[in-house]
Amino acid sequence: MDKTETQISFRVTNDFKERLEVQAHKERRSVASMVRIVMEDYLAEKENE
Repeated sequence: MDKTETQISFRVTNDFKERLEVQAHKERRSVASMVRIVMEDYLAEKENE
């Protein structure tokens, strides 16, 4: 993975954060890693449309 060059922050609901934490735990990932993977998958899908 590339070295992190910048940071993005945004607000989510408590429920959304809890859901992310649960899924990240299941996959043995950090929440930040989980968000990055989900966003990368989304962008890859959209770029291939």
